Amino acid sequence: MENLVEVKNVFKTFDTKGGILGKKQNPVKALKGVSLGIKRGEIVGLVGESGSGKSTLGNCILRLLDTDCGEIFYDGKNIQNFSKNDTKIFRKKTGLIFQNPYSSLNPKMKIKEILSEPLIVNGIKNKKQKIVMLNSIIELTGLSPDDLDRYPHEFSGGQRQRIAIARALILKPEFIVADEPISALDVSIQAQIINLLLDLKHKFNLTYLFISHDLNVVKYLCTRVAIMYRGEIVEIGETMDIFNSPKHEYTKLLLNSIPGVA
Repeated sequence: MENLVEVKNVFKTFDTKGGILGKKQNPVKALKGVSLGIKRGEIVGLVGESGSGKSTLGNCILRLLDTDCGEIFYDGKNIQNFSKNDTKIFRKKTGLIFQNPYSSLNPKMKIKEILSEPLIVNGIKNKKQKIVMLNSIIELTGLSPDDLDRYPHEFSGGQRQRIAIARALILKPEFIVADEPISALDVSIQAQIINLLLDLKHKFNLTYLFISHDLNVVKYLCTRVAIMYRGEIVEIGETMDIFNSPKHEYTKLLLNSIPGVA
């Protein structure tokens, strides 16, 4: 099966400032020649410690960040060469679920306004059509159409993340970057969100890049796992192969440091 997403030798550097006068510091090399393929319909886990480059890679794949060099292909097309119209189509086919459901939703907007934004941006202005789409997606994520008239502060963390998932899926994309989508939630709620993501994957035939530091969740959810360390993917393979027979020393260290992973 061909890759839906293919990352080839991508580099990304960030300029930094520090000190009292905000002087330029040494640039941070976030990605150092990263290559990764994601096949249609699979869930690839991207694992590593904070600062390893996981979120940067996800943002580059979605074209939210420009790369320094290297190539990223989506469905066989180089995203850096996209025209304005190509980019618009690409945005409809892809989505992002943010880590923090408390900061990713505008507190001044009702849920129906938050979910309507992607529709308006993509030219869906028919009121009846919007209502049908909003009701459908909010019910699929486990909430009620009555919730559309409420504000984010009226919901729990788990409910807010369901709303964030609804926003990511409102345009019926085929590829989702889920960036630590459960790390800010109570443990009791995490399993519900993971099972929701799995259920939606099967309903819509979604492909996920699942960014996480929770190896137990990755083991349960993902078909393949890529291990990131200091801006590089040091190991990638089938999930059970990575967990049962890790090759790289960092992978072994990571697995040994997490209780309950075996």
